[in-house]
Amino acid sequence: MENLLEVLKSILSCEIEWVERPKTNILETQTYIGKLAYKGLLVHAKLSETEIKLIEKLLEARTEEEGVSAQDLLLNPQGHLYDKVAQSYPLRLWRVLYKDSQTEVRLILKSTFRRDRILHMSDNESVVLTGNSDISPIELLSILESEALTRVKIVVGRWIDQASELYAAYIESDALLELGKLLKIQEQVFEYETLKIPLFIRQMDFDREHLAQYFKPMGDIELEQTALSFLSNNLNITETANKLFIHRNTLIYRLNKLESITGYDIRKFNDAINYYLSYLVSQIK
Repeated sequence: MENLLEVLKSILSCEIEWVERPKTNILETQTYIGKLAYKGLLVHAKLSETEIKLIEKLLEARTEEEGVSAQDLLLNPQGHLYDKVAQSYPLRLWRVLYKDSQTEVRLILKSTFRRDRILHMSDNESVVLTGNSDISPIELLSILESEALTRVKIVVGRWIDQASELYAAYIESDALLELGKLLKIQEQVFEYETLKIPLFIRQMDFDREHLAQYFKPMGDIELEQTALSFLSNNLNITETANKLFIHRNTLIYRLNKLESITGYDIRKFNDAINYYLSYLVSQIK
């Protein structure tokens, strides 16, 4: 739709933008043109009836060419029924969130995912629908931050097999982001495979308060982060110490302290599982 805006600007010689559908009346000096269910076109000029009809025809033609808008496709449970763009499955939804540098980020995504579909949800969010990508989420994060010079987060959802699953996949990406915050995950890439157990626990119907009493809170943020880092580094002392920039003896001291407080020696596989599940139950609301 960006190219269409440029075309309209050159024809009408005024400022034009996509906006959320206004809840109040637009000023008399502006004319509002309706567009699908979630977006609208705001023209900063008084338009004649002929000009309005021209814009509506252009919008209809572009909609038939491109299919539904990104917002309709991913935020409307039935949006996929009106999409006219051919899409190959299975695929995964990569949600890319960026603070600024919109133009640079979009150019990088376009050059990186040449065979994939890219949907722009807002000025700070793009979604890539990709199958077997040649690049990993970590590699994409590195490229975006180094070349676009902006802070980025990437959420990678589960594999989906058909268009009717797009809405649920996008909504689930919100849950993955929220779990990342709840679990104090310091990473900038959130993948379904990594968070599917916490997601499953959150969706389960059980008495969390009853189970949480079996988890002894440490009251020590540094110790808690040390434990989570140790688990994410596959119980490897050397890798964890390097990641935390501490001496391995310091790490061993913290793990011993953790065991004295919680009763779990997370250097042992079974204790690591029990500690992590107990931690998840205590944190997930």
